[in-house]
Amino acid sequence: MSGGQNAPYITPSLKFRGMDKRLIFCVLLVMLSGRFVGTYAQITGNTTTIPASSITPTAENTTTSHSNISATPASSTTATAGNTTTSHSNISATPASSMTPGSSVPSASTQFASVSPNTTVLTLETNITNAECGTQQLCVAEPSKCDPSVTGSCFFLAAKQQSGRNFNFDLSGDSDGYIAATLTGGVGEGDPTYVCAKSKGQVKFFSTILLNNSVLSISELNVNSVKGKIKGKTIQCSFLATVPEPKTRATTLGIGVSTGEYNDTNDSLGAPASVIKVSAVDLANPKSNVTNEITNTTTPAPTGNIATTVAPLGALIPELSTTITRQDCGSSKLCAAEPSKCDPAAGDSCYFLSAKQQSGQIYNFELSGQSEGYVAAGLSTSEIETGTHTTYICANDNGTVRFFVGTIVNLEINIKASQNSSNERGKVNGNKIQCTFSADLPDNSVRAANYALSVSSGSYDAQSLKLGKPKFQLLTRRANLSDPTANLTNLLNNATTNYAPSLLTSTPSFLPALLVTVCMLAFTA
Repeated sequence: MSGGQNAPYITPSLKFRGMDKRLIFCVLLVMLSGRFVGTYAQITGNTTTIPASSITPTAENTTTSHSNISATPASSTTATAGNTTTSHSNISATPASSMTPGSSVPSASTQFASVSPNTTVLTLETNITNAECGTQQLCVAEPSKCDPSVTGSCFFLAAKQQSGRNFNFDLSGDSDGYIAATLTGGVGEGDPTYVCAKSKGQVKFFSTILLNNSVLSISELNVNSVKGKIKGKTIQCSFLATVPEPKTRATTLGIGVSTGEYNDTNDSLGAPASVIKVSAVDLANPKSNVTNEITNTTTPAPTGNIATTVAPLGALIPELSTTITRQDCGSSKLCAAEPSKCDPAAGDSCYFLSAKQQSGQIYNFELSGQSEGYVAAGLSTSEIETGTHTTYICANDNGTVRFFVGTIVNLEINIKASQNSSNERGKVNGNKIQCTFSADLPDNSVRAANYALSVSSGSYDAQSLKLGKPKFQLLTRRANLSDPTANLTNLLNNATTNYAPSLLTSTPSFLPALLVTVCMLAFTA
């Protein structure tokens, strides 16, 4: 060669060998990026959009007052003369001179002195019973023949005339918040409502008026001699009150019993859920038959020496204001469903049960299913239908939910008088029944919280409160309820419910295309 130094010649084979290495490297990068670029997510069967109703703040999941209290309540343990709300006219005695033209002259029995307000709560030393019902007390109960002195679910109100419009009241019921007695049909604004709330193991008393059937407003009422006690879930209290002047006959008023949530941090009272409603009854006549218009059941006036103890047969529970969904299945709650990936929030045919550990052996449960009668959640150490299952039953009782606790043994239901559940809520929408509750589970001798889950359904007679034979829709193998990632197989059809999060789920990404572009630029450099 002549004319100066030429660049060294590189053979084509060597050049392409270097390109091959770079090409292989780029291909590997693209493949790996397509495999590993992703995000932690649950399986597609668990990504349904949550209905708006399930995330709207409600009285069940908020701790702030919902305008149910219009004034800061005075302490129930001290009589407060300086209450900012004034006494309502519907609780004061009406002298004859103040009556409007055309009104009848009050009888001698209405000439009395109203009781002085004092809401200090003393300890109730005795149990409230139905021993004087029909003889000295007018009584109403739900269930209609339950005994408030027996452990279990029984809402009970008794009235006994002392003089004129002064009556002694006994009130009993099961609640984690409050129970209340309301008088309707009297003159004046709103309906006087006497609230007995559970506060740090003691009864706290509020005198209120009920406005528009939903708002409890603190008001000074003529009520005193308040006594109360707490035993488990049962709240019992007694008090003396001057009832409002009836709009019609001398002592004919409506009565009601309700329950609701109570926040003892700010003394807020949730909206009341009625369990007993009677439009008109003579409070002074203990022999009256009283019909609960919510359930259309009658508490008969007892005859002779009664006080028969009747085992409690379930209780109407407050309404569930949210919708049960499969959100959080596999991450914070263990879920079982039939069909295996159905959505209880949207499906027309979906039997669903979830369990979420609250603390120790206390678990929160969600139950949903279709039935004209009832749906039931079951827990068992056996994995057969004919075994023994602890069961929590939610029945459609004329559009509201009645809650039972019992056992299913060899396909027969046995209702228990006592129960280990709390915070029960339920609702009915067509033939779909949904309810939530908490339960304190016994330690399993083999492994704590190691149970088979089941969902069953059956018929229900709201008049007799009779539950039909259960039909199992779902029965799983035993699983650790505290492990939300457990796979559950329905032993009835071998379908597996798996809501456990998948480790890596591929998602669209621009990274592979970007890497290809970089590689191509490297070759052309």
